[in-house]
Amino acid sequence: MSDSRSTTHVQSTPLKQPGTSGNALGSSNVRHTLFRQEVMLAHGSQWMGAIRLAQPLSVRIVAAGALALALCIIAYITLGGITRKARVTGMTLPANGSLTISSLNAGILARSFVTEGQKVEIGQPLFELSTERQGTGGELSMLIAQQLEIRKHAIEGERRTHLAQHSEKKSALGARLSNIDAELLQLEQELSLAERRLEMAETSLQKFHVLQENGFVSASQVQQKQEELLDLRARDSTLKRTKLQLHANRLGVAAERDAVIGNLNNTLAQIDLADASLRQEMAENGVRKTSLILAPQAGILATITYRPGQAVASGQSLAMLIPQGDAALQADQLEVQLFAPSRMIGFLAAGQTVLIRYQAFPYQKFGLHPGRVVDVSKIPFAPTDLPPHLASTILSNAQKTSPGSSVSEGLFRIRVRLERQTIDVYGRPEPLRPGMTLEADIVQDRRKIWEWIASPLLAVTQR
Repeated sequence: MSDSRSTTHVQSTPLKQPGTSGNALGSSNVRHTLFRQEVMLAHGSQWMGAIRLAQPLSVRIVAAGALALALCIIAYITLGGITRKARVTGMTLPANGSLTISSLNAGILARSFVTEGQKVEIGQPLFELSTERQGTGGELSMLIAQQLEIRKHAIEGERRTHLAQHSEKKSALGARLSNIDAELLQLEQELSLAERRLEMAETSLQKFHVLQENGFVSASQVQQKQEELLDLRARDSTLKRTKLQLHANRLGVAAERDAVIGNLNNTLAQIDLADASLRQEMAENGVRKTSLILAPQAGILATITYRPGQAVASGQSLAMLIPQGDAALQADQLEVQLFAPSRMIGFLAAGQTVLIRYQAFPYQKFGLHPGRVVDVSKIPFAPTDLPPHLASTILSNAQKTSPGSSVSEGLFRIRVRLERQTIDVYGRPEPLRPGMTLEADIVQDRRKIWEWIASPLLAVTQR
C-alpha cells in the first residue's frame, strides 16, 4: 500500500520542467481532475504488468478425462445392449430317453450277465435274482416244488385213465354200431326176399281167381292162397318195423358215441386247465427261487447300480438302459433338459440360445457352453410325473434357482440340443455323462440401452 500511494503521489504531482510556464502547470492540474481517484489508483496498480490466472496441467488432464468419460458414456448408451435372461436348472439326459430296469421282487442279485456300456438285444437276460426263503423243513420253494410235482403226476394219471376209459367205450360203441350195420344188411336181404315172395303170392292169387272163375279150382283153394298172401304181408311189415328199430338203435349208439367224445373233450379241457394252473404255480414257485430280468428293448446299458451278492429291494433300479432311437441320433448322444416354473415360461420359445454352466466343470475356468432350445412342453409336469430317479434332484435344483417356488408347483420341461458332447479339460476332450446337473441362462431378448431407458416413454406413446 505504501508503494501504491507513493506512485500515485508522483503521478498526481508532476515535475516542473524547464521552460514551462505557470499556465501549463495549471492546465495539467485541470486535466488530472477529469479522472476519478479510483481510476488513477487502478492504473497505478498495474505498473508490474497485466494480471493473468494460473492454469495447472492437472486441470487440463481432468478436463480431458471428463470429456472422454462423457463420450464413452454416450457411446455405451448408444451402442451398448442389454440381454434379458432366464436362469433355470436341469441335467444332461440321453437324447433318445432312458429306461429304468427294476427288480420285481426283493432278493439277492445272484449273477449279472452284462457290463456297463454293453449293447444288448431285446429279450436278452441281464440279471439273475435269487429269492430263496428258508424254513424249518428246508428251502420253501423246494418243498413247494415237490408238492407241485406230485400234483403233476396225479393230473397226468387222471388224463391217462380218462383216455383209456374213452378208448374202451369208443371200442364198445363201435362194435355195437358194426353189429347193427350187419343186422341192417341182413334185414335188407330178408326184406328183398320177402317182397319177391309177396309179389309171387299176389300173382299166384290172381291166377287162382281166374281158375276159380273157369271152374278149375275150388273156393277153399283160393282162400288158402289169400291167407298165404296175408302171412307174407304181415312178415314184410314185421321186417320193416325191425328195420326202423335197428335204425333207431343205430342213431342212439351214434349219439352215445358222440356224447362220450364230448364228455372226453370236457374232461380233457378241465384236466388241461388244472395242468395250466399247476404249471403257472410251478413257474411262480420257480420265480420265488430265482428270476431272470430281461432287456425290454435293444440299446446300451449306461449304468449298473448293483453288483452280484448285494441285496435288492422290490422295485429297486438295477440299471439304466438307453434304447436305440432315431438313426440320426447316436445311442450315447446327450441333451439337456431344463425345468422352469410357470412364471419364467412366458417368453421362452424354440430356437433361443442357451448358455450352460456345468457344476462338475466351474465356468470360471472352463467357460460357458452354448446350446439351443429345441422344444418347450405345452403343459407342466407335476412332481409325481417326473422320473422317479430324477424327481428329487430336479425339485431341489429348482428350489435353489427359485427360492419362492413350492414343492408341489408344476415345472415346464425345456429340451436343449448341445453344440458339443465334450468339454475341453486341460487340452483333452472330456465326454459329458448322463445325470450331470447344471445351470443355464436362456437368452430371451436383446435391446439397446437407450431403448431400455426410453421403453417407458415408448410404451406411453404406443398406448
